[in-house]
Amino acid sequence: MGNTLAWVRFQQVFGCGTTRGQKLLTRLGRPSALFEMPKHRLASILKPGEMERLQREGSEEKAQEILDRCCDLGCQVLTPDDADYPQRLREVYGCPSALYVWGSLADLDDCLAIGMVGTRRCTAYGEQAAELISGELAKKGAVIVSGLARGIDTVSHAAALRAGGRTVAVLGCGIDVTYPPENAHLKELIVRYGGAVVTEYPPGTPPLPRHFPIRNRIISGLSNGVVVVEGNRHSGSLITAGHAFAQNRDVFAVPGSIFSEVSAGPNYLLRQNAIPVDGVESILEEYQYLIRWEPAGEPSEKTAGGKTTSLFEELEQNGYNDERKAPPPAAKGGRRPAAPVQETLPAYLTEAQQKVYGALAEGGEQAADEIVRGSGLPLPAVLSALTQLEIFGLVKTHPGKRFSLS
Repeated sequence: MGNTLAWVRFQQVFGCGTTRGQKLLTRLGRPSALFEMPKHRLASILKPGEMERLQREGSEEKAQEILDRCCDLGCQVLTPDDADYPQRLREVYGCPSALYVWGSLADLDDCLAIGMVGTRRCTAYGEQAAELISGELAKKGAVIVSGLARGIDTVSHAAALRAGGRTVAVLGCGIDVTYPPENAHLKELIVRYGGAVVTEYPPGTPPLPRHFPIRNRIISGLSNGVVVVEGNRHSGSLITAGHAFAQNRDVFAVPGSIFSEVSAGPNYLLRQNAIPVDGVESILEEYQYLIRWEPAGEPSEKTAGGKTTSLFEELEQNGYNDERKAPPPAAKGGRRPAAPVQETLPAYLTEAQQKVYGALAEGGEQAADEIVRGSGLPLPAVLSALTQLEIFGLVKTHPGKRFSLS
């Protein structure tokens, strides 16, 4: 419990997905070392804002409240010290210091895990593709990892369950918060049929927009590969793909019409050497050593009256994500709300990505050799970082192989 308490406190101080916390952890070796330091030493290591968070959010009392709440909810708290903490996730730079788990992640490292991501406003084509791919993968024993969002995420989770497989939902809010609210029943089914709902945000945390790009690194981190079904060039699914490239995960893309805006993201990824998906075999052939060939049976259970209800029937009767295709509410004047303006550099960027971004922040278009001089990084590292930043939507390429911030 002592180590868990220290990890929770550490995450409360430095936040989720930050390279700042990872740097200090590398320096200190263990989170508890931070809290054993005398106050004058802390002042020399921590920034003023971190000192304030240490006293307010990172107190031992606050961390104990979080652990007590998790106990009441029947939720596990896994840290990198725990044997049950997923090894694939432990290998990710800036991995969660505390992972809140409802359900089971048992044997996840021994299974093929595929992340399925895409737009919330999917087309019939995208829905059909996600359902086919997720269902067929689940029948082969793959665990489907997604984000419980409307659209492609929901279709993927439900298809895996119908095929008798396991699925893991990664939230951008607390474990006791369901977003979108219409997915409450689907969330319960995921756990009931052997899967898990996970998050790095403590109980009670609301689903703030800034949480979702950060949580996307967990979707890719838990997975062997990520499949992008649909999404435009600024879709959050491309942020997940960018994390996957940075984590050396396989990135797959479902091609779409050149006339479809929601296929612009996957089609762009194909130009960045993503693996094209023209059927589930495109994915399976990459992981033949991790899959099974026996079909999984559809799960079912008896109700109190003794009647057997299949999961397919339960999903149909209760509905799942009925609003998945509904557009966001219109603002005054009939316009949809504009996307939030990004005010600060995302905390999840790697050190190399931050240096390249910083070099480009000087302004104007720059050639790669200019960025090399400005960042102090070798050319291969600069080119790799530029590709990832472009996928994140932070950098754009101009004619003549020149680059600027978006």
